[in-house]
Amino acid sequence: MAWPTSRVFEVLFLIALFLPSSRCNPTPSRGQNTRWNPSHLQIRQDGYFPVLGVPGVGDSIPHPRLEIRELEKNPEQWNVYLLGLARLQSKDQNDKLSYYQLAGIHGKPYMPWDGVGQGPSNSGGGYCPHGSNLFPTWHRPYLSLVEQVLHLNAREAISEFPDGTLKETYTRALQSFRMPYWDWAAQPSAGSTVLPLSVQRPRVTLVVPNGTVTVDNPLYSYRFHPLNTTDFDSSPFDVFPSTVRDPSSDHANAASRNDLVGLVFEYGRANFQSRVYNILTMEHNYTIMSNDRSSRDSLEAIHNTVHTNIGGGGHMTNPAYSAYDPIFWLHHADVDRLFAIWQALNPTEYVTPVANPYVTFTTPENFVADANTPLTPFHRSSNGEFWTSESVRSVETFAYTYPELMGVTSNRTSDLMAAVNALYGPAAAPANSSVAVSRRLRRAILGAPTFEGKRRYTTRVRMDRRYLRHSVNVYVFLGEDDVTGSPIEWMRNDGFVGVVGVVALDPSLRQTSQAGPNEEEELAGGVLTSNSEVPLTAALEEKIRSGQLESMREDVVREYLRRSLKWKVAQMDHEEVDVKGLEVDVMWAKVRPPRSEREFPSLVGENKVLCD
Repeated sequence: MAWPTSRVFEVLFLIALFLPSSRCNPTPSRGQNTRWNPSHLQIRQDGYFPVLGVPGVGDSIPHPRLEIRELEKNPEQWNVYLLGLARLQSKDQNDKLSYYQLAGIHGKPYMPWDGVGQGPSNSGGGYCPHGSNLFPTWHRPYLSLVEQVLHLNAREAISEFPDGTLKETYTRALQSFRMPYWDWAAQPSAGSTVLPLSVQRPRVTLVVPNGTVTVDNPLYSYRFHPLNTTDFDSSPFDVFPSTVRDPSSDHANAASRNDLVGLVFEYGRANFQSRVYNILTMEHNYTIMSNDRSSRDSLEAIHNTVHTNIGGGGHMTNPAYSAYDPIFWLHHADVDRLFAIWQALNPTEYVTPVANPYVTFTTPENFVADANTPLTPFHRSSNGEFWTSESVRSVETFAYTYPELMGVTSNRTSDLMAAVNALYGPAAAPANSSVAVSRRLRRAILGAPTFEGKRRYTTRVRMDRRYLRHSVNVYVFLGEDDVTGSPIEWMRNDGFVGVVGVVALDPSLRQTSQAGPNEEEELAGGVLTSNSEVPLTAALEEKIRSGQLESMREDVVREYLRRSLKWKVAQMDHEEVDVKGLEVDVMWAKVRPPRSEREFPSLVGENKVLCD
């Protein structure tokens, strides 16, 4: 059967646009070292790729990364973005700067990148440090590397346009373009859904040198070319030909269920808002903020829930495969943004030495990381110098910023506090969404508390990962009615408060500190415990307004929670499960409410256990 003319044109365009790029040298085999030292990891080669961000391609002026829906309002930058991303995804997977190899830095196939070999004999997994004080800082040069290569690909695409006004327009648009972020915690603007429609459309129309063409949307998925079952050796990722979100099955023909993913974010967004607000306003310790092994909620723990909510049984849930999904970069750009905002609010707090129990490709178990630890495999120069947390402390090092940070100085943080309150505080304006109005307004109320009762209550969810073989979501409810049905029906329940995702890590990251699923001995130390929180304050304040709760006093709340607090656990296949190693308790603290929109609430005293 002959192809339609439009399809022939599309194929010819893709062949012309995505020219083959030079291949890198064959990947060397992993080396073994007895002692971790970055100089021992370097594999001999002519030179290393310097990760410079956009300054590496000529523009050193910091421009803001925009929320993806804001970027979409600029048709020139939007077209440049998608042209660059599509071209990048088309690169030969053997190319060091291909989408495939850049995504592979995070996890699978656990191979060297840019000549940085494996560390000590017990090192494993990808380069990304999970459950680590380096979690926020390591992703900063990683994102900047992708932003740099994205710019290179967009520039190549623009160069193929004929000289004239359109080419000049796209060239100017590229100069100020920075990769977008997706804010999954703020209430979306009127008419928008929490999950952007731009990542849900399978096809997209682009402006190209000869007109327009409709192609596969590079934000929807990444198609492997080919799917390498040696690199991806675990089920079901060894059969999926492209990345999928909450897949319809474990088979090769599985479809992404973005409609269900979208509903999960509609029902769960308000609790993200409250968690983000708590972190930005009342957490001032870097180590606690940075990683999910902390005693309280953290930026990494919130980030984990976004991963499980998107991925289900698909790529985003599994750290070994998550970076292949294009939405990974939108999500992590937002995590970097929240980290940058936290930095501006807490300028003297930063990385301090902490032992990290999880191995990475280059670091051993219980390696002590500090602000000068090399952020492998990211080279600062072609001579092999690595970036460190200290050298990536400022986002402007890589010539980008975020809208909330523009014009903010150390003596004008009140402007930033006002911006945080407007986005995530109790006065954040409700917006339209696909959920029924009455439910939407209730969710808006549950977003961030007013702290009128001068108390903060949170459900703390702790999971010992040594017992965890599959990622799970833990759903928290307030109410005396039974909660039945599937997890999406649980979230529709009027008693639903929030969900936390606990990501199971590859066993290779745990090495000797893991317990078997049937071992009965008590696990000492809790070093592999993941901690997350579901804020309860806004829900309890609503109970007071509705007459179901007398006050926010500890004794009153304790009695109410003992009969009303419930939780359920489900795997990524949406089946309810009982899990070993799960502990749930309630923490509380006294709070001083803010007196204006330019102030934050503040804790008075320490967090205490209310009930367990």
